[in-house]
Amino acid sequence: MFRIAMLAGVLLATTACRTQFQPQSVQVQDPGPPLRVLPEVRVVDAGMTPRVPLRYRVAPGQTETLLLELVRGRSMQAAGRGAQSGIPPVQLEVKMGPAQPTPQGFLRHPVQVTQVRLSKMAQKMSPAQREQMEQTLAPLLQVQGWSEMDAQGRIRRGEFRGMEDVPPTLRTMLGNIRSALLTVPFPDEPVGARAQWEVERRLQFSGVWVDQVVTYRIDKMDRDQLQLQITARQTAQPQSIGNGRLEAYQASIIGSAAVRLAYFTPYSEADSTSQMRITTQTSSGPQQARIDTVTAVRLYPAEAAQETAGEELEEEPADPEDAKVITDPGKQKLNWQ
Repeated sequence: MFRIAMLAGVLLATTACRTQFQPQSVQVQDPGPPLRVLPEVRVVDAGMTPRVPLRYRVAPGQTETLLLELVRGRSMQAAGRGAQSGIPPVQLEVKMGPAQPTPQGFLRHPVQVTQVRLSKMAQKMSPAQREQMEQTLAPLLQVQGWSEMDAQGRIRRGEFRGMEDVPPTLRTMLGNIRSALLTVPFPDEPVGARAQWEVERRLQFSGVWVDQVVTYRIDKMDRDQLQLQITARQTAQPQSIGNGRLEAYQASIIGSAAVRLAYFTPYSEADSTSQMRITTQTSSGPQQARIDTVTAVRLYPAEAAQETAGEELEEEPADPEDAKVITDPGKQKLNWQ
């Protein structure tokens, strides 16, 4: 009898606990991607006096449109034979913003590729070549995401979707542009005209780990803008790549930029060359190939194109058979040569 009474008491207590303390679902906010490892910034020469700390001052809510133009040529040699390929002049229209401050003190800005255009050189392409080029460029219109930047121009976090469908060579080009030309990581200490600093980081492009050192030198500066000379070098150790092996890689970049401290988008341009040797396994055994690439890049805000074009923007849209590549021909306003 005592045992039955005790079991009844335990049952009542358990029932009471279930009534008073119902399980609850807790909403846990996704923290997003982790903070990136900051690049190492070394001041080589602090420059002339007066010296000031360099910091971006992008206003909350600010939205900008960046135009990115690039052209690339490539040659490959393997088994005693050679081949050449390339990308004709291409223009990407990229929307950045609106800028949003974060609780950590960073500035978050959405990024989206909104248009892709080919130059009038596309007239020289055969229909098959043009179709292949359109298929290569089309995935760029699916690229969108966001970045968080601190006041010193260092990208602290970021996440992008759609890059997995972009060809590896284009992904590498865009990665180089973003790491060396788009935003400039400023040093902690104050600097003046003729200052020079280096930014060293380890990057991964299309599965390949690359060591990059970018050198910035101030030619001219005022309160709102810097005129910079930019040089960069990249190297990679031998490593596996796809179904082959990277034996050697080196690249160099030479360019300049006018950095506006109150804006994301700079005026910048650069030329780069790269050499790569890879070994792949074939049915007849290992085969080594050498790939040489030359790339030219130019970045500038969309309003600069409008100022340069003047009344040309009021002309009728370009012939769709020439200008229409992927997007609405009515939006193709640039008449490239």
